[in-house]
Amino acid sequence: MTTANTTSIPTRGLSQDQIARFHDEGYLVVEDLIDAAMIACLEAGITDQIDRLANELFERGELSSAFADEPFRSRLSHITLETKAVVSRITDGALAIPAIFELIAYPPLLDVAESLCGPELIASSVYRLRPKLPNYGPGVVPWHQDSGYFEPYCDSSLVLTCWIPLVDSDAHNGCLQVLKYGHRSPVVKHGSGPNHYLQILDQDLPEGEVVTVPVKRGGVLLLTNLTPHCSTPNDSDGIRWSMDLRYQSAALPTNAPISRLPEEILDQSAPLACYPPEADVLIRSAKRPNEVLSTPEQFEQIRSGHIPGAITERWGDPTLWREGGRRRTGHVLKEK
Repeated sequence: MTTANTTSIPTRGLSQDQIARFHDEGYLVVEDLIDAAMIACLEAGITDQIDRLANELFERGELSSAFADEPFRSRLSHITLETKAVVSRITDGALAIPAIFELIAYPPLLDVAESLCGPELIASSVYRLRPKLPNYGPGVVPWHQDSGYFEPYCDSSLVLTCWIPLVDSDAHNGCLQVLKYGHRSPVVKHGSGPNHYLQILDQDLPEGEVVTVPVKRGGVLLLTNLTPHCSTPNDSDGIRWSMDLRYQSAALPTNAPISRLPEEILDQSAPLACYPPEADVLIRSAKRPNEVLSTPEQFEQIRSGHIPGAITERWGDPTLWREGGRRRTGHVLKEK
C-alpha cells in the first residue's frame, strides 16, 4: 500500500502535468479547490433539512429530541441512533437544495472538469451526499468501478467523479482507497455486495496498487469511471461528510434537454444517457450558452419532472443490489 500523490489548486483548470498524471494513474487529488464559504453554504443547507425533518419527527413523538445543540459533525449520529428516517431522506441523490446546485455549478470545479471532459460540459445524473456515520454499515462501500453502475456504451469514455469531503478525511474516519493503475483494465465482473452495493471480489480486481487517499476539507479527489475504489470504515466519533459529483462531455449520451451539435450525433445503439434513471443538465457551454442550467429552481424542476429511463442490466437480478441506499424496482430508483 502506498501513499497518495496530491497537487495544489490550479489557477484555472488543470495543468498538462496534472492531466497526464490523472490519465496515467486513474486519480488525482487537487487541494484547496473548494473555498470555505462554499462548504459553509452547503453545511447550512444540509442543516436546514435536518432541522426540518428532525423537528417533524419530534413533534410526532417519533424522536426524543431534535438534537439542535449538537454540531454538524455529530448531530445526525444522535438522530440515527433512534431513527433512520432522517438519514434516508437526505443521503444520496435525495436532496436538490440550492446549495447542492451551487456546488455542482461552482466555477473552479467546472474549470477542472472542463480540463478533462471538454468545454461542452454535462453535470451527470448521479450525484450523492454521503454522511458516513461512525460504525454505520451502509457508509462502507466495497470495491467497485463507477462504470459498473452505468450503461456499457459509456465504458470507454470518461465520466469524471469528483469526491468532495466536507471535513478532513483520512484512514481513521473513512476516506477512500483507490486502485492506482486499475483503470487500465476494462470493466470487470461485479456482483451483489454488502448493504446492496455492487462489489468487485478480491480475485476479480485488476492489477494495480492499493492507495489510501486522505483528502482535506476543501480538496477534491478526481477519479475515472474505470478506477476501482472503495471507502474504509469510520472509526472516529464524528461523521465523515462528503459529496460526489460527476461530469461528462455533452458528446456522450445524455438526457439533458439540449440541442445536439453536429459532432455530437450518436449512433442508434446509444442509450438515453450514461445513467438514464436520473436527470442530466448542461452546466457549461461555449456553443449553446442559452441552454446552460443557471438557477437552483431550474435544477429542482428538471430533477422533479424527470421520468427515469431504462438501464441495461449487466449484473443479473437488479433486486439484489441497490446503489447508495436507493433500491432499484424495475428501472426506477425508489427509496427502500
